[in-house]
Amino acid sequence: MYRFGLFCSLSDNSLSTNRTINLKNLKYENIEKKLLQNAEELVKLLDYCEAKDYKVFRLGNSFIPFLSHNLFEDSWLESIKYILEETKEKIFKYSTRITIHPGQYTVLNSPNEMVVQNSLRELERVFWLFDQLGINNEGTVLIHGGGVYGDKASAIERLIKTIEENSWLKKRLALENDEKIYTANEILNICNFCSIPMVFDIYHHSLNPSSFEAKDILKTWGEKRPKIHLSSKGEGRFGKHGDEIFLKDFIELKNMFKEDTKDIDIMVEAKNKEFAIEKLRNEILENNE
Repeated sequence: MYRFGLFCSLSDNSLSTNRTINLKNLKYENIEKKLLQNAEELVKLLDYCEAKDYKVFRLGNSFIPFLSHNLFEDSWLESIKYILEETKEKIFKYSTRITIHPGQYTVLNSPNEMVVQNSLRELERVFWLFDQLGINNEGTVLIHGGGVYGDKASAIERLIKTIEENSWLKKRLALENDEKIYTANEILNICNFCSIPMVFDIYHHSLNPSSFEAKDILKTWGEKRPKIHLSSKGEGRFGKHGDEIFLKDFIELKNMFKEDTKDIDIMVEAKNKEFAIEKLRNEILENNE
């Protein structure tokens, strides 16, 4: 059986870990209310994942809304700990792996030092959240390589420098290849240098190709279970994910990772989420893949 994962919510948003507020409404009472709702729905979503045999779940970025914003008061961290402690006790029984993918503004190689510091604050708070929830080191925190800023070599050097100077990042941080800037081979080299895992995205690779050995990506994970992303082309803008997963894209992934594919956590990034996973599973069985 292949190990598939669900991200953030159900397709109809009836259950979600991404309930948020408007920034203008940022005050403790509103944060507490949304966190309570997200935490309650996380437990229900993990129940759902267990029932469906989904092995990975990606937590929504707004599980605690505006957690790293400079208007988020440090004292609130202590005040919301009771919710996280209660949630930790509830999710302890589940075997589903929990990960997270902070948004596009989490950039570690910007030439603007303030951007980097804000990104480090975001990651520090997310790491804190995972620790409070009792999520083990399999719970990776994934970001992209960042920008080029007119000089890719210098941008890569800054990314490596930031990671090496903040070695605490290596506890959970993973990097992903993207569809425009950093190829799989470039991210693989960075991950090898910094000794952090690489999340391979096969759709991004199809849009921004490079040469590499699939086994080398898996090796970056060390003792952790490797994780990769699977999506198919959608209609519209460049890089948009489709509603479903085309079987041919899964087969391409399987051909790339061969016998290791069943030992990898595959996050399905399709708009129809759980329906896309079930459709893909059925097609795999029908085609004896």
